[in-house]
Amino acid sequence: WQPKSDNDTYYPDVTIVAGHEGQVRRAERFRTVLQRLSGKPIDFAFISKNRVRRDGTRDYKPELIGKVHGRHCIIVDDIVNTGSTLSNNVQKLKELGASSIYAWSTHGVFGPTSNAPEIIQNIKDLDYLLISNSITHQKQMPPKIRQLNVAPLLAEAIARALHDQSISGILNLEDARDVERYDG
Repeated sequence: WQPKSDNDTYYPDVTIVAGHEGQVRRAERFRTVLQRLSGKPIDFAFISKNRVRRDGTRDYKPELIGKVHGRHCIIVDDIVNTGSTLSNNVQKLKELGASSIYAWSTHGVFGPTSNAPEIIQNIKDLDYLLISNSITHQKQMPPKIRQLNVAPLLAEAIARALHDQSISGILNLEDARDVERYDG
């Protein structure tokens, strides 16, 4: 979504989706910050990783708890490695009527021989995956994988530590006016 003018106040219906049970807390924090920034209500959902055993094998079956129909969804996870969980989650959200699907993962753990970037590029209904540059990649990432530079965030955390200020306060937007920033 892009605003049509400076006066365009429309904000799309967004649902933050935890990629699995272990990401509920991270996704909820992301949702809280996005709500503060947008001033709009943001829905929350999570995907349960049900593992179904068939003939001694494990089969991953995602189950969604929450509302995604007609909404712009952002999947939150800590690590993307093979891309298979992300692919299954995107497919589930699309089946349930999500209008667009984005993903954010802190770390893209792709080895030099990994085909995960190509798998992610080929996830039909994924608009893009945003990862941090916390891990160096030997090859160029495809267009659907975008990298965010974490150097300014780390520099701000170090500067705050050196000045005996709260590091966790970086994300506390209510107190942002009261704290001197060191990132420019």
